[in-house]
Amino acid sequence: MIVELPRWPLADRLTLALGLAAGLVLEAVLARYPGAPVGIGAASSAVLLLWFALQRRRRPLALEFAPSVDHLRFSDGHAVPFVVGPGSRVLGSTVALDWQSADGADSLWLTPADLSHEALRRLAVRLLASRPGQR
Repeated sequence: MIVELPRWPLADRLTLALGLAAGLVLEAVLARYPGAPVGIGAASSAVLLLWFALQRRRRPLALEFAPSVDHLRFSDGHAVPFVVGPGSRVLGSTVALDWQSADGADSLWLTPADLSHEALRRLAVRLLASRPGQR
């Protein structure tokens, strides 16, 4: 089973929007104080954007579930074996996916805004089947 991951998951879009809004609010609050430095909100938003861009570069494009070994597929074509981490959960109609690989560990929250209900259901079944003691 191959699950194509969205380019911009809802969780990433919300993180980005909240970070930018926090920078704007910080800038507006500091503007009320005459001695406060100018541009701190913009600088904090720029740092957040840089961190966000670096985090997204290591995000896989697809998850490939196979009977023997599961793989993460990346944009440059290479595949890395992974195991589903203990933090993976089915939360209502969403899936919090946690994985561990040789490249490190990461997580992703997938919602119906990211994947079809059928793809989320298949992913949830796969996660429940891959829990320790089930394989």
